[in-house]
Amino acid sequence: MKFEIEKVANMIFITAEYNVIFKAWDITEFTERKLHNAIKKINSDLNGNAEFIRTF
Repeated sequence: MKFEIEKVANMIFITAEYNVIFKAWDITEFTERKLHNAIKKINSDLNGNAEFIRTF
């Protein structure tokens, strides 16, 4: 499954196909650590079958 990590206005989103939002952060609360933890959680839920594309 493909996921896109994108920045829209003052929000960071991890979205899947058909724009389903899996995780969202306000830009003031976003850290790389939170992003890596979310990626790790999604990968473990999907048994490592996730692909992430970062667009910002």
